[in-house]
Amino acid sequence: MTKQYLTHRCLIAPPDLADDFFANTVIYLARHDEEGAQGIIINRPSGLSIKELLNDLEIEADHVHPHDVLQGGPLRPEAGFVLHTGQPTWHSSIAVGENVCITTSKDILDAIAHNEGVGRYQIALGYASWSKNQLEQEMARGAWLICDSDMDLIFNLPYGDRLDAAYKKMGVDRTWLSSEIGHA
Repeated sequence: MTKQYLTHRCLIAPPDLADDFFANTVIYLARHDEEGAQGIIINRPSGLSIKELLNDLEIEADHVHPHDVLQGGPLRPEAGFVLHTGQPTWHSSIAVGENVCITTSKDILDAIAHNEGVGRYQIALGYASWSKNQLEQEMARGAWLICDSDMDLIFNLPYGDRLDAAYKKMGVDRTWLSSEIGHA
């Protein structure tokens, strides 16, 4: 049986996930291969606006959209990751899906600040990572649900709506789920 990799799909934390950091998260998988997986939490705003972040980096940013920077994951919370539409034309940029890239170089932040060449984007601090076979083992234990990603889920929906939208993509209404399953 060929192994199915989940790059460009989303992980959804099930309602009974006890892990405080990952509870109620939707994670966009930017990489999943034989070496492991990496992703960005796309529904947890940090409370820091994109404008504030850019100003902290001494980038003049009067034209950026008023969204929050995302809390992308527990690893390297000081590092910025830009999930964006378009092609990987920046210094350190990789294509993830047909029209989705992830970029870690500062040149894209300058472009965002000047409203040049970046369509839709999310900026996250930190990321989530799984070592070789770790994600597969967690999935086998039922630690994650999986849904397809789409541009609305990744870029457009308000952060607070993304978890329900991800469940709906699986055909599930989250309000039906209970963490007390099997305890009649």
